[in-house]
Amino acid sequence: MPSATFGVGPTSPYDDVLATADELLRSRCRLAAQQRTGVRDSVIRSCSPWARRVAARYVSGTESSEDLGQVAVLGLILAVDRYDAGRGVAFRHFALPTVLGELRRHFRDRCWSVRVGRRTQELYQQLRRAEPYLAQRLGRTPTDADLAAELVMTDEDVRAARQAALVFGARSLNAPSSVDDGDDQLGDRLGAPDRAIEAVADHDALRRAIRVLPERLRTLLSLRYFDELTQCQIADKLGISQMQVSRQLTRALRLLREHMEADEPLSAELPASPRPRRTQPATPRPPRTQKVPR
Repeated sequence: MPSATFGVGPTSPYDDVLATADELLRSRCRLAAQQRTGVRDSVIRSCSPWARRVAARYVSGTESSEDLGQVAVLGLILAVDRYDAGRGVAFRHFALPTVLGELRRHFRDRCWSVRVGRRTQELYQQLRRAEPYLAQRLGRTPTDADLAAELVMTDEDVRAARQAALVFGARSLNAPSSVDDGDDQLGDRLGAPDRAIEAVADHDALRRAIRVLPERLRTLLSLRYFDELTQCQIADKLGISQMQVSRQLTRALRLLREHMEADEPLSAELPASPRPRRTQPATPRPPRTQKVPR
């Protein structure tokens, strides 16, 4: 916020009010405790219009005059409570920086839709003040390099300030989405939670697993779950028994489950069933007869 001397100049309509407040505050050290409270309340009531007029300079579209007026009055109360007449400083010169400090703190902590760091806020304020001035001087829209050279900062600082400008204010969800949409509001265009999003991983695993099944099992699954044929209809179509269809479907679903639960897709070739071991020992061969030399 720029410095201001609003309401304290030589022609200020509140000169008499501030001068009276200065005299009352200087004399309250000689009063009793109950009288000091009365002086404090009297000064706050008489100087509140001055504080609200100081705040009126900073009313914008984001903050109402009533809110800023309350912040300015809060700064006035702090100034009255902290003022020390023994330092020889006029009350007006102490009250104005206190009120402006409360206004700055309000703009810094309450007016941003998304909280950003103080340095980023200061960069945004510098950029906001320098951009129109530089555009008028150059006769064109200043680039990030122009602004960085003018403000003696890096290009990253300029980009950070521009990003901060995007989060300074937020629009209401009840605001119209555009001029031509009639009653259409921004909230109507927000997406709803997609319940099917959790099934994406399962669908992808199923798509990969079904590729490694044998062709006959894929055909069986397609007839049963895509064409929605019964097991009897599948048996008639393939020329096999209904019991064989049931067994093949059970096997196909088991293989799909194994492929989907595996860390990596299994091979397309099904493992061969192990050969059964011999239950009877092999017939021993007769020993060779040795020929006796003649």
